Amino acid sequence: MLREIEIQNFRCLKQVNVALRPLTVLIGPNDSGKSAFLAAIEHLIAGAEKFDSEDYWRGEQTSGIVLIGHGDDGHVECRPERKRGKTRVITPHDLALASISPVSRFQLPTAGVVMKCAGYSAEEEAKMPVGQSGERTAALLDYFLRRDRKRFFDVVDVLKKNIPGLDDIAIGTPDAQTRQIELVIDGGFQLAADRASAGVRLLLFFVALSHHPRPPRTILLEEPENGIHSKRLSSVMQLLRSLTKPGQGRPPAQIVITTHSPYLLDAINLSEDQVLVFRRNDDGSRSAEPVDVDRMKNFLDEFMLGEVWFNEEEAGLVAKK
Repeated sequence: MLREIEIQNFRCLKQVNVALRPLTVLIGPNDSGKSAFLAAIEHLIAGAEKFDSEDYWRGEQTSGIVLIGHGDDGHVECRPERKRGKTRVITPHDLALASISPVSRFQLPTAGVVMKCAGYSAEEEAKMPVGQSGERTAALLDYFLRRDRKRFFDVVDVLKKNIPGLDDIAIGTPDAQTRQIELVIDGGFQLAADRASAGVRLLLFFVALSHHPRPPRTILLEEPENGIHSKRLSSVMQLLRSLTKPGQGRPPAQIVITTHSPYLLDAINLSEDQVLVFRRNDDGSRSAEPVDVDRMKNFLDEFMLGEVWFNEEEAGLVAKK
């Protein structure tokens, strides 16, 4: 797991050094550096072969990007060479990298995850990818139905608790290559899941991901609240939090989330989770600071953390300077 990350001269992040936890949430206005922070983690772990000129602070390639991650088993450091735009890894530590990879960055469509795709090939079954937009969810559930029936039934039980009227789910095969999720609702009526609401399809993705037997070790997730009813966000956060715990023979994952939702922040426990506040500085760089836990104690006896954020804004959550 990444315990700390240092970022220098990457996009709008001129100098950022912060601690991470198994579940870390990034908050702040639009264009405050949250997505750039996720991209930096993705570059560090995935070992990007090339950095574009736009990846450098103000496009100045002479500034030199530095990405350093400190983990439980050592550290990983990554810098792009100034010539040819290629990446070289400095002081590689295979054990440290193995504990945080693979990494997956999810950007789910607000219109809802696609519920139809090709089934897994024999080669894909080793990793069971779900896709950056969740577009392979049907393949994952089809795999559970064929190869891991108990896990499939567990998925159905969780979905029934979160989707009113749901009796069961089925996997249709419109043709030999295609797998399609179908919902059995209201006493037996069968509906293609692509016809369901965006929120239901997003829930299907989150439940499937939370039951993945080999999920990515590092999960980066952009605004999971999009398309989800505010009262369902606590359920989504419970599903994501379950991935940060070891279970069913799989190691724990680390999750970093961006959000604009105070309701999502209400599901955060500051004694276990990290919340980083992103803000724009006068020189155009962005800063990232942890929420001041001691200061929040003055509020949290009466208010939820999301309420404090809504009323006090970002400046009210961090230590006074």
